[in-house]
Amino acid sequence: MPAATADERDQRAAIRFDTAMPVRIEGCEGETQNISAQGVYFETDVQQPIGSLVNFTVEYTLYGRRHTLLCEAKVVRVDRHGDRIGIAARLLAPFFAEEEALEG
Repeated sequence: MPAATADERDQRAAIRFDTAMPVRIEGCEGETQNISAQGVYFETDVQQPIGSLVNFTVEYTLYGRRHTLLCEAKVVRVDRHGDRIGIAARLLAPFFAEEEALEG
């Protein structure tokens, strides 16, 4: 197996948090599997080509109130999980600063 490129190592460098939050992409629902400051992995029914730019929303609850994040990202990997499609996407703007994630 070939060694990982620097770009592949950078993609895995961020701390990941396993979490299940609702996602909406192109009118279809999905659910996050994990997130980091720089990316998100979610499952949905919507096929996306690698390298494409996607817009989607992620919902979360904080202090009893529901919030929606509008996200723009580049698709870096697509997996098949039965009848669902797993999408790994690198955010064009981070969810939070890496320092904030480490301090929390």
